Amino acid sequence: MPGSVPIRLAAMMFLQYFALSAMIVPLTRYLQTPLEQGGLGFSPTQVGWIYATFALGAIVAPLVVGLLADRWFATEKVLGVTHAVMAMLMVAAGRLCDHFGTGSPPATRFVASLFLLMSAYAIGTQITLTLSTVISFRNLSAGNGAFWYVRLTGTFGWIVAGFVVGWCLEPVSSQPLYVAGATSAVLALFASVLPHTPPKGYGRPVKEVIGLPAMRMFGDRSFVVFALVLFVCNAMNQFYSLFVPPYLKELGVEWDWGRWGRWSPEVIMTLAQWCEIGCMAATPWLLRRWRLKSLMLLGLGGLVLRNALLYTAYTPGIVAIALPMHGWGYAFYSMLGAYLVDREAPQHLRAGAQSLVTFLGSGPAVLMGNVVASQTVASYRHDGVTQWPAVWLVPLVGYMAALVVFAGLFREPPTKNDTNPALG
Repeated sequence: MPGSVPIRLAAMMFLQYFALSAMIVPLTRYLQTPLEQGGLGFSPTQVGWIYATFALGAIVAPLVVGLLADRWFATEKVLGVTHAVMAMLMVAAGRLCDHFGTGSPPATRFVASLFLLMSAYAIGTQITLTLSTVISFRNLSAGNGAFWYVRLTGTFGWIVAGFVVGWCLEPVSSQPLYVAGATSAVLALFASVLPHTPPKGYGRPVKEVIGLPAMRMFGDRSFVVFALVLFVCNAMNQFYSLFVPPYLKELGVEWDWGRWGRWSPEVIMTLAQWCEIGCMAATPWLLRRWRLKSLMLLGLGGLVLRNALLYTAYTPGIVAIALPMHGWGYAFYSMLGAYLVDREAPQHLRAGAQSLVTFLGSGPAVLMGNVVASQTVASYRHDGVTQWPAVWLVPLVGYMAALVVFAGLFREPPTKNDTNPALG
């Protein structure tokens, strides 16, 4: 049923990002909340290491995605098996946290066990995130910006997960882990109805399949600039990912509006994804009228504004502007960066090229960012009180430097003659 392909891919994107949001957003508060309040009592450094698992996953994923999906197996089968394993890992992580429960501060053995489970889950996450993009590009016809509209359903899934966690669950608990595991189990079954996407790399050398030829893109100055700025942005973004939820909690950004529900930081942070949906919906139209560089500069400018407002601690500005700017920056820099790399890569190596984007955006940059962010917060936290302006100054300076470098050195590559499904 070719006509149902976009619907099936949209459902896949919805579930993929629902599972990730249900776990990754509330986990930071659960880890950092004191034991007597139902959390696990992790230090900022321990939280940084748990979240660094996603960086480790991004380092491993490019080594296997190209082989699995470009050479050996159909993409939908890899997705299904990977999600089945991820479901078991999340259930195991939830049971581990339940077993720890209350008591003394987290022992090294417990932290190490959770780190290993999250590392394996993170590898699966990076594999499935990459392949969900690959299977969408390969099965959506050119024109009408089909990919962007399918992809924005993933962002909608992220939003729905935020409301489910904030309104129906206890965010400071292991419940979100079980929700993520159950969603991966559903995706493992749903993969069987995704469009068949066989590998295209039979007969090609392994070095091509894992994306090594894409490394020649580093011979182009503009691509080097893009990669450097992506590295800095994703490193600095770890300040947001790890510490905005507890920061909002300290600012009192949590309201109980009776029949309108409990607006916890996890719910309020979905403002970023609402903005992201609008940006993605407008992207096909904007790409036909604006230069790619101009749009990417808008994205970087939004990230600078986001961190400037976080630095001020002005709550209305943070809620109304800073949080939406997170989605703005992701849509207009990170997502357009993925589009840029896909446009420049040979068609039969696009899975490997997307793995390269995953590596650049989620590998060493995130690993370094987790270490820098956690150490910065630890340095400015004394007697349980954090000097937040000093913390937010670090990513603000980083984003400003990235904006200046990109504006001055990036030169947009000429558009190729072939039509890309993302643009039409």
